[in-house]
Amino acid sequence: MCADCDVQLVAEQPESEPEKGQPDIELLTVLETSDAGLVAIAKSLLEDAEIPFMVRGEYIQDLFGVGRFPGKINVLVGPVELKVNAQDKDEALAILEGLMKDSFAGDNSN
Repeated sequence: MCADCDVQLVAEQPESEPEKGQPDIELLTVLETSDAGLVAIAKSLLEDAEIPFMVRGEYIQDLFGVGRFPGKINVLVGPVELKVNAQDKDEALAILEGLMKDSFAGDNSN
């Protein structure tokens, strides 16, 4: 419709198309931790398996220089999350499963 004279300019509205180069991606969390060492190893494992991933909150841990200390300070800044595409979730979880078991086994021995 014309804003000045209210005349219809087209017979019907064109369908809106998604922008090219912007595919719909569903990201799922496969690891959530405040352990910087665990994050580094997990990133390395996913890179070796050529699984694309995104890290959320990694630099917030270091923003005030308090996020990496032991204790409850990590609760203030939250954990780091590793996210992968939905189709890569099962493979990523299988790769990270051993890492998580080793990490918890090490924690229990203290």
